[in-house]
Amino acid sequence: MIEFSLSVRDLVAFCHRSGDIDHRYTPSPSAEQGMEGHQRLYRRRPDSYVREYPVRYLHRQGDIQLQLRGRADGFDPARGLVEEIKTCRVDPGKIPASVSRLHLAQARIYAALIAEEQSLDGLAVQLTWFNIDRDEEAPLLQYYSRAELQEFLAGTLAAFADWLGLLGRRRRDRQASLQRLDFPHGEFRRGQRVVAELVYKCIDQGGQAMLEAPTGIGKTAAVLYPALKALGRHKHEAVVFVTSRTVGRRSAEDCLGLMARAGMDASSLSLTAKESICFSPGRACHGDDCPFARGYYDRLPRALAEAVGHGVLDRPAVETIARAHQICPYQLALDLLPWVDIVVADMHYVYSLTAGVGSLMARDERRWTILLDEAHNLPERAREMYSARLSKAELMRVKRSSSPEAKRALEKVNRAMLALQKEDWGEEVFREELPAGLVNSLGDVVAAVGRAMADDPRFVPANPQLMNFYFALLQWLRVAENWGREYRLQLKRGEGSQGLSLGLNCLDPSRLLARCQARAHAVIAFSATLSPQHWMRQLTGLDESAVCRRLDSPFSEAQLQVELETAIDTRYRQRDRSAPELGRRLSRFLREAPGNCIVYFPSYRYLGAVLALMKEDESLWRERRLWQQLPEQSLEDRDGLFQALGNHDNMAAFCILGGVFSEGIDLPGELLSAVAIVGVGLPQVGSERENLRDWYQQAYGAGFEYAYLYPAMQKVDQALGRVVRTTTDNGRALLVDSRYAWPAYRSLLPPWWSYLD
Repeated sequence: MIEFSLSVRDLVAFCHRSGDIDHRYTPSPSAEQGMEGHQRLYRRRPDSYVREYPVRYLHRQGDIQLQLRGRADGFDPARGLVEEIKTCRVDPGKIPASVSRLHLAQARIYAALIAEEQSLDGLAVQLTWFNIDRDEEAPLLQYYSRAELQEFLAGTLAAFADWLGLLGRRRRDRQASLQRLDFPHGEFRRGQRVVAELVYKCIDQGGQAMLEAPTGIGKTAAVLYPALKALGRHKHEAVVFVTSRTVGRRSAEDCLGLMARAGMDASSLSLTAKESICFSPGRACHGDDCPFARGYYDRLPRALAEAVGHGVLDRPAVETIARAHQICPYQLALDLLPWVDIVVADMHYVYSLTAGVGSLMARDERRWTILLDEAHNLPERAREMYSARLSKAELMRVKRSSSPEAKRALEKVNRAMLALQKEDWGEEVFREELPAGLVNSLGDVVAAVGRAMADDPRFVPANPQLMNFYFALLQWLRVAENWGREYRLQLKRGEGSQGLSLGLNCLDPSRLLARCQARAHAVIAFSATLSPQHWMRQLTGLDESAVCRRLDSPFSEAQLQVELETAIDTRYRQRDRSAPELGRRLSRFLREAPGNCIVYFPSYRYLGAVLALMKEDESLWRERRLWQQLPEQSLEDRDGLFQALGNHDNMAAFCILGGVFSEGIDLPGELLSAVAIVGVGLPQVGSERENLRDWYQQAYGAGFEYAYLYPAMQKVDQALGRVVRTTTDNGRALLVDSRYAWPAYRSLLPPWWSYLD
């Protein structure tokens, strides 16, 4: 017997959606506001009313067993009524009938399951639209006999039968292929088997693990393979491979492609940002403006059937299928999420406040496993995802070109900002409380824009500046809803009467990350730089019970000769004085270290000053080709470095420590033979960083370490990891800074290498 678990919501969406894509009538700008609206209605209902009434139903189709489950928003047995509540910010009378029919269908399925469970003759079914701004209800009430409800349920399941049969066949093929699947690289490298065993055990027990292993060990294959084997043995039902950079996504896709060629018959999907994959940039996402949104749901079933049978769905594959069926590729990927086995996605899709995969995990009964690649990047990314920014200057620019209704709402925001400006707080201040008047005025703008979008299909593309500000307001409100003691409101006066800027700064993302991690059956976080373990475990939101392991290196110490130059002081105030000596030391290193070399600097200014001195040594540049990273370089310019390293064996690339060329890039063999690292990578001192320091001192008793030292040495460790990528690689490294002689810094260097003073 093949078993599937499916929510009523997903069943109804598959069987009863039709027509165009139209995002103008989404229930609320955030899940929190939707829940608050539900709570307001619940307080108005009688004592006999049961909120969030759970339902389950077992359906058999041949050798397939479907467990249908969900929660009706409300069931009142005294009145014989089932209620489905949808919050909105527009006049319910303007909501298309197709949208209401879809939600009414969901309520009818709930009613059918309740009538069957309790042997009721019939039930009243009520769809209630609730305008959260006007606090108004708009109910649609209908009565159905038990027979009518059962007929509707049977018809829905019949419409789902072909798709369920296809899923069943795919599941049989998947299980058979995964049980036969061998490790795609043949033999495990030293250390890979240990990783694979730890990952499998973690999934089997439904736990959390944080694994630190050297760069080049082959972590992607070592975590994906046991996750797939566990999938074939029913240890979990879905996997999301989380990446932070494009190179990580490509690595996962390459590994999945290799496993597919080795016999894996499972479906995987890579998610791509909307702005990158959209077929109609600049058009609104509805049928009146975009041909790929028009009739989307009528053509979707055939596209889904083709997609789930495709195997590895990377971006080109999704685009090809979408074009063949003339539908939106971005929405197609989202609609595939409930049906695929493996998802490859950026951190945003799992951990942000609007996370599509994260939201699915929260409502989906499938047991999901998170494979978190380059996990050391998560805390900093999460701080950004859980923060928000607004500026008065942008508000005034938007206000000048807005409609009268939007302009009135924006003026309320302006008055709230003016009130903050008039307070006596100097040039910058950090506060622990939010101004209620400002938050309420932002909600008024969101409501006004929502009404405008509902009235005019062309409103979104016709008002790009206002929409950018609108999305910034939505982020602000979402962050405000998640406000906690680890947040600070940052006010900066700036220059001129319109210089005010407001920031909601998340100092410590661990609380919100822990909430995301709790959605998963298992979490495996892995990287080459996860030390100190207590620091990374706390900031990534992992439980105290998480298994934390640092694995031994498969490489010998002799493969990387690391020199420490501690006689040169590269601290900020000493840089002008140390530049000549540093230039001479780097020139000597470039002459002594054959092959391609990357030299990492803490800033563009310091890089430019030292490189200008080094260029005076004409003999050096007769032997070396120069490549220099510059601010605001395009992707094409960045790719120029990789092309140069591939075409030459005497490159000297001058880059920024902690930038795009110091981690997440794979340069094995002759592509890179040496690195030099100038400084220890300490973040720049500023008011925001000092706020972090104060918070970490208060929360963990280690302010400098958490805010400065540990992040700095993590960047150094990542840059060191660029050289030795395979068991046959050899190279050299030079670390330049007086602080490398200090125990606090020295102890944080990777233990895989020996260090020569």
